[in-house]
Amino acid sequence: MAIKAASEYGFVNSRVRAIKSRFLTVGDYERFLQSTSYEEFMKLLANTHYGPKVNKESPQRIPAPDELAIILSKDFAEVSYSIARSLTGRVREFTQAYTGMFLSESLKSIVRGLHVGLERDEILRFSVPTSPAQVDLFSQLVDTGSVQKFVDAIPFSDIKVALLTRLPAFEDLGSTAPLEVALEEWFLRTVAKAVKRLSADDRERVIGFLETRVILRNVLTMLRALVLKLGSRTIDLSLIRFTSKSKMLTESIRIQPSWREVLSQLEKTKYGQFAGRLARLYEETQDLADVEMAVEDYLAQQVRLLMSAFPFHSGTVLGFFTLKFYEIRNIRSIAVGIERGESADIIRRMITIW
Repeated sequence: MAIKAASEYGFVNSRVRAIKSRFLTVGDYERFLQSTSYEEFMKLLANTHYGPKVNKESPQRIPAPDELAIILSKDFAEVSYSIARSLTGRVREFTQAYTGMFLSESLKSIVRGLHVGLERDEILRFSVPTSPAQVDLFSQLVDTGSVQKFVDAIPFSDIKVALLTRLPAFEDLGSTAPLEVALEEWFLRTVAKAVKRLSADDRERVIGFLETRVILRNVLTMLRALVLKLGSRTIDLSLIRFTSKSKMLTESIRIQPSWREVLSQLEKTKYGQFAGRLARLYEETQDLADVEMAVEDYLAQQVRLLMSAFPFHSGTVLGFFTLKFYEIRNIRSIAVGIERGESADIIRRMITIW
């Protein structure tokens, strides 16, 4: 089995670890955040491995944040292609399915932005295209101007069907939660189907991480629902269903009357230590944004741990693409934040550092 794993993941492991060594560090991010102008930020970015890519695409001038987004999406596409071409068979199938997560996350951002009436550039700020084709697609979807027209314009039949199923609930409740859940469950179904062909260890590794992601996001949903005093039907339509284990915990937190009881249920699981940290954090700040940021940081750390283990497994691929996505999203958030004159503290709350 070890020989087979080395055969399937050997080349991609060497490629991933070479690229991983160029990931931005905590120090890089802190230097970015201390920039006094967009021009200074771009000079600092030029000193990283992104510098030659930016200079190649925009040699005569500093690109604006929206132009930088396109450059970053091209980089993601080139790196993805470079890695994907080294994959074959079931591993390639899994990789293609897993990268659907990034499409799902960006579509959620567009749905939220259209629903609350954000400006075009503001909506695109929170989407992360992973190819030049997605840059055009996201622009077209934002330009539809409404959630209903957005659903009609989706070019992927399986995603469109999933959204159409939840569209009546969106219209009835006036909340994007049912549509966001539809996108998340579409992604989970796609990956669950793809991992069936992987080894038992690989399946456990992938499903385990996704299960953690679902559980913690459902906890966040319940905390938010309690703060907003949402009704039971809205809550039911806002919770993600996945594995039997995640469903059991979801049912246990769904009926809790306060944030303390929700986190108390989480403390009874393997996430007990982290649940205690979340409870202390929320008690101190009473700000769910801090809790959400802590959850995203926790998930990023779990991904990083997958990459630091025995190299010949699906965690290498899963981890790399996830961390690369975080990095591009971070750069975009910092670029826009600095260009708009936002403080370092505000921008820091919009990025995920592992």
